[in-house]
Amino acid sequence: MEKIDVNVYGDSYPLRVERRELTEKAARDVDGVMRLFAEKAPTFQTAKLAVLAAISFAEKRIELEEEMASLKQNIAKLNVFIGQNL
Repeated sequence: MEKIDVNVYGDSYPLRVERRELTEKAARDVDGVMRLFAEKAPTFQTAKLAVLAAISFAEKRIELEEEMASLKQNIAKLNVFIGQNL
């Protein structure tokens, strides 16, 4: 495990991480989403921007989980089809 500092929305956070590049990219993504929301709602406090960013990322995760489940179903159907037609 490695100790790094990441910056999100002007604040530095010391973290212990397994994959430095992944965590740094995640921090940049969070920072970017918070800044995007801040452009749209400049009076919002940092905590509110962070919650909006968290909800945005949670929605994306759920969408990806649903897409993955659908793809797994399609693969299972294809495997049955292939098994029946060999």
